[in-house]
Amino acid sequence: MYEKVCFISCVNDEAQYKECLRHIHHLTVPVHLQIEILPIRGAVSMAAGYNAAMNQTDAKYKVYLHQDTLILNKRFLFDLLFLFKKHPQLGMFGVIGAKSIPDNGIWWESPRTAGKIIEHRSTYRYLLFEEADYAYQEVQALDGVLMATQYDLPWAEVPFDGWHLYDISQCLQFIEKGYEVGIPHQPQPWVLHECGEITDTEKYSHYLDIFKDWRNNIK
Repeated sequence: MYEKVCFISCVNDEAQYKECLRHIHHLTVPVHLQIEILPIRGAVSMAAGYNAAMNQTDAKYKVYLHQDTLILNKRFLFDLLFLFKKHPQLGMFGVIGAKSIPDNGIWWESPRTAGKIIEHRSTYRYLLFEEADYAYQEVQALDGVLMATQYDLPWAEVPFDGWHLYDISQCLQFIEKGYEVGIPHQPQPWVLHECGEITDTEKYSHYLDIFKDWRNNIK
């Protein structure tokens, strides 16, 4: 019996997405696993795009990733199946985030950041934070660069109707439902993020204010 993994991205830059797809197509695929590729073009927000994709696929496993995310771990699909099949309580995993969310909502300012990644802004940077001892470590926040799920929960289109804080809000929704959110043990970084320079700090600050109010309401 075949199982399915769906790779989901909101796309507005075809050149970036082509490179993302090239890395997906080079992954080693386990026997009896089907791969589905589902780009969402013209989304009004990340949460809206992800909800649209979630409702279009029957895949049990979904990998939500940015169009500029390159998966370096060729055995990523084997790792995904191991993590989810051996740990049914693990609702979602990513590659970098934090074990606690500061009051200001900025995960990378947490005293307990976790995971690792290679970033390409003006130059390449290797970000290395707290590492899992075994399969994965529990966290409260994941960066949206890559978020893999084995259960479906609606993304919070309201109030996150833009391109920020959709990721941390989704983590808290999973935790609220009793699932664990984690970052796997990564001997080497699983992902290269071709993120470029951050330019919309004003919008990010706007959604941080929204997140703080929203977080208080779900506690």
